[in-house]
Amino acid sequence: MSDSSLALEKIFEEVGWIAKWEARGEARGIAAGEKKGRQEGIYEIARNALVKGLPIDVIHDITGLDIETLEQLAMNDD
Repeated sequence: MSDSSLALEKIFEEVGWIAKWEARGEARGIAAGEKKGRQEGIYEIARNALVKGLPIDVIHDITGLDIETLEQLAMNDD
């Protein structure tokens, strides 16, 4: 790193910007992980419901997944 980059980094750290940026990045990462986890959970519920023989329109109402996606899941489980 150049001297000017190091100086800027030191200033940013002194005013607390680095900690704010890190916290903001961490919060975004957590939110993205939670969203992915929820989506994976919805797909797992849909797969289980398909295995149990529930009609696709009922699974659609429960999960909110579109009919085309559910039909794809049904074909992949065969």
